[in-house]
Amino acid sequence: MRVSVNYLVAIVMTGCLFAGCSGDADTESASSTASGDTSTRGESGGGTSETDDSESGGDTTAAPTYKPIQLGGSTPAAASTNDSGGTTGPSTEPPKFEEVVAALKPVQIMLGKWQGLVKNAAKSEVHDWVWDLKSDPVFPALVLSIPDGEFFTSARLTYDPRIEKFLMTTTDGEGAKRSFTGKYVESPKDVPSEDGKTVERTFQLELTEDEGAGPGVRFQYVFKQQHNNRYLVDVNRARGKAKFSQFDVIGSQRDGVSFAKADDDYGDKTCVISGGLGTSTVSYKGKTYYVCCSGCKAAFEDEPERWIARLEEQKAEKMKANN
Repeated sequence: MRVSVNYLVAIVMTGCLFAGCSGDADTESASSTASGDTSTRGESGGGTSETDDSESGGDTTAAPTYKPIQLGGSTPAAASTNDSGGTTGPSTEPPKFEEVVAALKPVQIMLGKWQGLVKNAAKSEVHDWVWDLKSDPVFPALVLSIPDGEFFTSARLTYDPRIEKFLMTTTDGEGAKRSFTGKYVESPKDVPSEDGKTVERTFQLELTEDEGAGPGVRFQYVFKQQHNNRYLVDVNRARGKAKFSQFDVIGSQRDGVSFAKADDDYGDKTCVISGGLGTSTVSYKGKTYYVCCSGCKAAFEDEPERWIARLEEQKAEKMKANN
């Protein structure tokens, strides 16, 4: 059987054409997928509104995103880099306990009970901040309880040094949870009080609900520590990915006589766990120690030797640094 040379050439060219189209399609698909995987939203640069990086005129290169910690759930992973600056994959190493506590220490000025007033709702509520060192030992946290809270009844605030962000989970009266991440809008600053006897601490901490919450209403809370005995919470709302606008304000005044101080040297009254100002005492083997809240008291009573050993190590390190 004779076959035309032109016919054979046509078959070969047709095969090459389909092979080329298939290769181009695979390449285009892979490129599209890679582009989709690296897209992410811009973060708010401060204030009470969100803006995209493209709007601000800054670098539009996408950055990796992280899922906030859930109480009792998995922890977020941060990307690590190699010596040449390339990404080597997410880090699975848990953060150090001391790093988390150190990051939360400026915020612990809010420890204790406060009388809150919700402006628009014209209702009062009681805020109670304590340390939580037991629920998640990897991520110690400051926990806020508001039994009759207008917007939520409890909140857990911690910090992940791997991504350099605060993480907060709130729970409302119906048990619904919301997850937030954020940073300082204004870093903690200590200034002398009017009487010159103490130091007043101020900061603004902005926490924004994840976009993963869907097209419904999202919240943003801005904690504004004004001085040791007063802080405000701006309650901002947005629908879906729209910009946030102020919805309400909660003003809080410390309940009763203030025990707050913003300096770091409390002498013998230093809390054995948090390093804050101790307000009550605990005993172990005939020796008395100070704690700053019920959360630290519970943690100490569970593992007294652990916290005493840690306190002695800190004292030794401080003495060595001073010599």
